[in-house]
Amino acid sequence: MKGYFARSLTFLMVILLTLSMAACSSPSGSTATAGQSTEATQAPESSTSEAATEATAAPTEANKDIYIAVFPKGYVGDYWQSVEAGAKAAAADLGVTITFEGPETETDLDGQIKLIENAINKGADVIAIAPLDSKGNIPIVEEVQAAGIPVITFNSTVDSDIPVTGVETDNWAAGELGGQALGDIMQGQGKYAILGAIEALQISRDRCDGAQKYIEDHYPDMEHVTTFYSDGDLNTSLAAAADIITANPDLAGIFSNNETTTIAVATVLEERGLAGKIKHVGFDATKQTEGYIKSGTTQAIVTQKPYDMGYLTVKIALAVYMKEKVDAKYDTGCALVDMSNVDSAEMQAIINPPVN
Repeated sequence: MKGYFARSLTFLMVILLTLSMAACSSPSGSTATAGQSTEATQAPESSTSEAATEATAAPTEANKDIYIAVFPKGYVGDYWQSVEAGAKAAAADLGVTITFEGPETETDLDGQIKLIENAINKGADVIAIAPLDSKGNIPIVEEVQAAGIPVITFNSTVDSDIPVTGVETDNWAAGELGGQALGDIMQGQGKYAILGAIEALQISRDRCDGAQKYIEDHYPDMEHVTTFYSDGDLNTSLAAAADIITANPDLAGIFSNNETTTIAVATVLEERGLAGKIKHVGFDATKQTEGYIKSGTTQAIVTQKPYDMGYLTVKIALAVYMKEKVDAKYDTGCALVDMSNVDSAEMQAIINPPVN
């Protein structure tokens, strides 16, 4: 991305500006770029939560040559568009250059690895990865380290101590929240199933296991019939949801643990005329999934805060580049969305964030 002298100049500028200024304000211009032929623009003021915007940023001119490469699990779906919007907003506020590139599907590990290798060759200053596989992403993380590039994770984790830090949801707690919601809605009675996304990811297992454990501990009269992982594929999720319902005609509830599985369960319930009859608690509130709440197909959705996650990922990546002290993990939080609060300002900020 740049040579030795550009890095040295940036470093000197940061020192001079730090000595001459007591505090730095966020710039109004944007130098961010994004993958998949998208362009970054300036985010509206006050568009991120306090957690995402807290702390200061160095001046734009001091950061303009810093290149942060961000790799989500995929590039399809409202969830990742919200993450991208937050990342672009942070890039604009902090004055850094980013790319945001993901594979077409959340099962294409080889595709994600190739994108990361391209960023290594381009001389990225920091690489942020949402791992597709807790173990399968280890070799590329090691390759990034061998190239002398700091790596952080976001959304999901990798079974390695190489990443400097991680920006993510407490997924066990999120799963517990889903289990509590389903138990309450089912009034602690009846059979339920769990439809998970990618079993190879610890975060996916944590959501499913957290929900099941909470139900076992607090709703002993509920019966767990199965947990099925669909690899995050929509067609597989649709088939799995249909099969589970067919095999269990007395099924009373389903918990799904990401946007794709939530769309699949809601679609099957609607197609079979079972909306509202089989209770459904989903995961990841987006423009599409909020419609299922409003129609009564889905009773509640545990949601992450994808915009904040994208923003904080870029902000922490810059802190890592500047060799600032960072925490081992950053929890961006979760919330429960249902008919009572889906139209609230707080929830709409999560569901419909400003997308550049």
